Amino acid sequence: MTLSDSQLDELIAAIGLRQPPGGGHRKPIAHGTYRGAKQHRYRKEPLCERCRLADNAYQQQRYAAQRKERV
Repeated sequence: MTLSDSQLDELIAAIGLRQPPGGGHRKPIAHGTYRGAKQHRYRKEPLCERCRLADNAYQQQRYAAQRKERV
């Protein structure tokens, strides 16, 4: 089971732990971007619809650019 950031914050507060020095908060996911898709993968979370579509568009552009270079 993977906890969301807000669930993790609630759990830490409930059991009385402190946040680690240097900041224990993760940056919010940039939904709807290729970077957002990478953040989902890094966190081992399923991609949301917006990030999946952005990732597909990025991959299609990349593939088209590589095809142009070969011609």
